[in-house]
Amino acid sequence: MKAGGELLDALARLSSRFWRDDVRWYGVGETPGMSFHSHSLAFCLHGASQNDNDVYVMINTFWQALAFEVQEGQPGDWFRVLDTSLPSPQDIFATGLEPPLGNLHYKVGPRSTVVLIRKQVP
Repeated sequence: MKAGGELLDALARLSSRFWRDDVRWYGVGETPGMSFHSHSLAFCLHGASQNDNDVYVMINTFWQALAFEVQEGQPGDWFRVLDTSLPSPQDIFATGLEPPLGNLHYKVGPRSTVVLIRKQVP
């Protein structure tokens, strides 16, 4: 499977049903910025109801890097699938090759998106 293919498949499966109860919304911290001037959004899409991994997405539309804090789990739980601010080949990883997150603080580059996965324990 191509890099990121597992993520796209998981999102397609989840979008085919009503998943409101599976998503938690955040900002750079615990509370999403809801103002007109907000340039960031994060969310955790829980995959347990579909017997799948959790996905945590951090989106920065600001012209400067922003420091996000992952709001769920522990650092060793999360693996980086995608960081659009990094040069290739560090920007996206194939399934099974994703590097673990070292801590829950992550600097998201300007106008960039970061996708993490938390693998389901069998």
